[in-house]
Amino acid sequence: MSVATDEPSLPIAYLGPEGSFSHLVTKQRFQDRNLVPFKSIPDVFDFLSKTERSRGVVPIENSSGGTIMPTVDGLIDNACRLYVEEELSLDVKLALIGRRDVGIEAVYSHFVPLQHCEKWLKKHHPDARQIAASSTSGAVQLAVQEQNAAAIGPIENAEMYGLEVLSYPIAEDVPNVTQFFVIGHHKVTALECRKTSFIVALPDEAGSLCSFLEPFRDAAVSLKRIQSRPIIGHPNTYMFFIEIDGCEWDDNVQQALARANAVARRIDSLGSYPVKPRYRS
Repeated sequence: MSVATDEPSLPIAYLGPEGSFSHLVTKQRFQDRNLVPFKSIPDVFDFLSKTERSRGVVPIENSSGGTIMPTVDGLIDNACRLYVEEELSLDVKLALIGRRDVGIEAVYSHFVPLQHCEKWLKKHHPDARQIAASSTSGAVQLAVQEQNAAAIGPIENAEMYGLEVLSYPIAEDVPNVTQFFVIGHHKVTALECRKTSFIVALPDEAGSLCSFLEPFRDAAVSLKRIQSRPIIGHPNTYMFFIEIDGCEWDDNVQQALARANAVARRIDSLGSYPVKPRYRS
């Protein structure tokens, strides 16, 4: 296995623009490195695929909004070329940002904070239209352009974009945690690795998924995520993104994989990786 590079001058791509939650967690993890924002998750993967030794930070799951499908698709499309090097997480605190003493007719945010704050918005701003943006900081940029618009995002965005904090924190009664993957060009060999992810193709036949999963149950390997995605051009045919507790070199994981390989058409490892302590926004 290769060891992930960690040179300070190498670019770290993230879902921007500056001030997004992806930017906040990237900045806390990599501090003053060469941080490069991109408009979308596919843009981050495109940059990584074309730029050797680069790394990227993309969201994989939010506790309210669920799995981030563009990240799953990017991992599937780049299997055996890009790998998961770390899992990060961020305790998300949201602010309503806008202009005081004006009626709020529209609220912009990424779709995940909009889902998380749906009940809060219905209670406090029931007539405001909810409009999804590509990121929370992008949502604030849109709100800046409309007199009667507000945005939900990081509290830091208010000063950054010349708006005011109208309410903070909002919808705090429900825990809100976003998990991120650090994506790179190498598998890691760190002793503190805790999880492993795979891309799996199964035969199109009854019971194939059950037969694939049974070896993990029998070997006492806990599955944390399993997500199916359609294969373009092949109707009713799917790839699976799977995450387990454990590392590829653990004895019980190797036992499970040996049996699962006999069932699957193909298993591509995205690597084993450590889980970093949770950051705060």
